[in-house]
Amino acid sequence: MLTDITAVVLLLLTGIVALLGAIFLLLDYLKNKKIYHLLWAISFIVLFLAGLLIVLVDWTILFEPIIPVITTLIPAFLAVGLLYALYAEKPFGLYFLLYSVILIAIQFLARYGIAGLSGYASITLMAVHIPSGLIIVLIPLLAAAKKETEMASIFFSLGGISISMGGVLLAFAATSSPIMTLDQIVAVLPILLLIVGLFFFLGVFMPTRWRANNPVFK
Repeated sequence: MLTDITAVVLLLLTGIVALLGAIFLLLDYLKNKKIYHLLWAISFIVLFLAGLLIVLVDWTILFEPIIPVITTLIPAFLAVGLLYALYAEKPFGLYFLLYSVILIAIQFLARYGIAGLSGYASITLMAVHIPSGLIIVLIPLLAAAKKETEMASIFFSLGGISISMGGVLLAFAATSSPIMTLDQIVAVLPILLLIVGLFFFLGVFMPTRWRANNPVFK
């Protein structure tokens, strides 16, 4: 079990933010049936579970083969949700959802060496993360610039930048990079995860174009 008190507190705060976000989104989805609220709720649930697992076990849980597969759902479903929210009349969301699910399934098989796909784990991981990150960062900025949403949608972009930084840190940790030690990475990640959670919470719930009903922002 994780014993660093500061890290535990930060991860628990991240979990609270993610859990509240998931609950508000699910409640609104049950009422209004907006698919992007369901997709974003899944992203928040995965973020909540990731923080909880780190607290209950320790940082080594992040290097289990299944974890990169599951956490890929966070950027993928955030990106798909944005496409559904802003381009409901076009099939972009459906196409990117199918693309992401297929690659995540291949990544799962690759992580466990099934069907001779063991060499494709990193490729499929990046093939989902890179376009998801670009969608999350660029589309809210473009929507705000075109006055299609309020400036508050930029929080979504900031969340995308932050989660990309987290992915880079985890890549350093997995490859024993000389740029940062594992201790330095572990010290930074709890703060970064909380920032990710807060930015996405604000990015999801502040812009009136796509926000769910909740007691926080009216």
